[in-house]
Amino acid sequence: MHNDFTLYSRKVPSGKRVFYYYAYDDEGERLGPWTTGETTKTAARNYCNRLIKLGRLLPGAKEIPTFAEYAADFWDWENSPYLKERKKRRKLTQSYADKNKKIVNFTLVPYFGKMRLDKITSEEIDRWLDFMIKEKYSNATTNSYYGTLQTMMKWAAKKQIIERDPFINVEKLLNERKDKEIITPDEFKTLFIDDWKKVWDGDLLLCTANKMAALTGMRCCEVLGLRGEYVYDDHIFLCGQYDEYGYRETKTKIKHHIPLAGEMVADLRKLMDINGDGYIFSDDGGITPVSRWRVYDALTKALNRIGITKDDIKRRGLNVHAWRHFCNTEMQKGGLTIQKVQAVTGHKSERMTEHYTHFDPLDFGDVPKIQEALLAKKEKAPNERHALTLVKMPEDKTAKQKQAS
Repeated sequence: MHNDFTLYSRKVPSGKRVFYYYAYDDEGERLGPWTTGETTKTAARNYCNRLIKLGRLLPGAKEIPTFAEYAADFWDWENSPYLKERKKRRKLTQSYADKNKKIVNFTLVPYFGKMRLDKITSEEIDRWLDFMIKEKYSNATTNSYYGTLQTMMKWAAKKQIIERDPFINVEKLLNERKDKEIITPDEFKTLFIDDWKKVWDGDLLLCTANKMAALTGMRCCEVLGLRGEYVYDDHIFLCGQYDEYGYRETKTKIKHHIPLAGEMVADLRKLMDINGDGYIFSDDGGITPVSRWRVYDALTKALNRIGITKDDIKRRGLNVHAWRHFCNTEMQKGGLTIQKVQAVTGHKSERMTEHYTHFDPLDFGDVPKIQEALLAKKEKAPNERHALTLVKMPEDKTAKQKQAS
């Protein structure tokens, strides 16, 4: 053990005896000497103690902040130097900044807050990952937080606040994807076709919002952002979303058309009779949409009414976002290529060409056919009380002509 500094005196050319000091870095290496300018040991000691309080005992040494100090404004939408720099190169949203700020305040600062930035080493990050596993955070959630911390430390290295990025030697956790037991076509029909008024407590708005998400794969905020002015006879134009930040671009920044079955368009027009060209899923005449929590809550209650328990809902991950998985699956089962499915659901991918981002709805006539099959009434298999649903497919043209004659 040693003190933060040691003093000694020596005679200077003027003949005076002045005190100098040596100091020690974090590794215990002795550095110096530097003059105190004082001629008594007490004054020299007081001088060094003042330097310690100011963090300047080692001349020229950087004052490295704690993680909490460094993180204070890092994700602040108005004041962050990092965000100001990033905005020059890519389009950012305030929701992105706010999401990361929450991760910092509620997860990262409680763990790393008092730690000096240069002390957050690869080993410390590995210990934090172990802590997150012990606290039973999922690997996917932890990896999301990992990304936030990595961004911050990489920036600190770039700005030479620390010597190197500690994430160079750290890997993310294994992303173990759970097999999703999505809504079945039979459950879809029970929700929307058999007796929707009973299942949805007669609420056309909330029933239609969920049905829309199921048939198109639209995110909840995109459904809520749909306005009557963007509803056409055979499709809708998806160009925005509505959330706590108001009306803004979609998550992927993609604007695209989505073909719709006539029955779905008819449901939308019933709501447009009330809300006009404004927000379709609205309680105030189209001025603002309802909250997404009402859409989520309505689905949970509807699932309960058809016999799916809260435990099953949690186990299967059945929420409004799960309709994207349902739509994706049913569209592919119906024969759509991956590229066409991506174009309908708005998934962004390197494989998606510009053609599929800006397509003519008439090119995708098979989409409404798949939707119509899902919307067709189900037929019960004979002698089977709980048989699987047989989807009634449209009759061919010849059969219709014979029937007419």
